[in-house]
Amino acid sequence: MIRGQGMPSLRHHDFGNMYIQFNVKFPEKGWTQDPAAFDALRKILPPPGLINVPPTDAVTDPADLEDVENGEKGFDAMAIDEDDEGQGGPERVQCASQ
Repeated sequence: MIRGQGMPSLRHHDFGNMYIQFNVKFPEKGWTQDPAAFDALRKILPPPGLINVPPTDAVTDPADLEDVENGEKGFDAMAIDEDDEGQGGPERVQCASQ
């Protein structure tokens, strides 16, 4: 979760939290005994300990990634705020009386 980097609130103009879910499938232990497979992976993957640094002209915004505890609102179980229930379209404008 990245706090304050999600979608903006409809009424309050502040930003919600961004929830990120990573699904990583690692190979099972002993998936191959072929040394050529390891050499091919070393050619494709970056070397261990390499830090990926963006170009100097890249626009970056530092953010802290937080773990979501069980029971908190998460990606699959986000609840709608009570204030926003029933809001299904753009805000309506009322004309002033003359």
